[in-house]
Amino acid sequence: MLALSAAIAVLALGTARGVTALGGGSYETEFITAWYWLAWLLIPVPALAARWRPHAALAHTVALVLPQFVAATVCVARYRSSGWSDGLEVLIFVHPILLTVVTVAVVDARRRASGSRPAR
Repeated sequence: MLALSAAIAVLALGTARGVTALGGGSYETEFITAWYWLAWLLIPVPALAARWRPHAALAHTVALVLPQFVAATVCVARYRSSGWSDGLEVLIFVHPILLTVVTVAVVDARRRASGSRPAR
């Protein structure tokens, strides 16, 4: 899980173009790309682990969100070091925070659903 999430973060950071001159004094800034959102597709992994091993689900959740927080930190650092910082770049942390909240909610729902089944 950690390797997959880290690969997504590296892909999103590595494919960003940085500051690009558009001409006429206009510039475009891109310090992380939309590949960053691909991490949301990994939410089922901790949820599936929750059914059999709650501790593994916690480890998978941390492994999923940690690289996303690191990527957000790198993105903010890129904005600040380039001189294009306006303070709004910290909103990039909405992604990993929401990813954490949704993953924990799905894992908890899955754990409760599997715990409420009658014994066979």
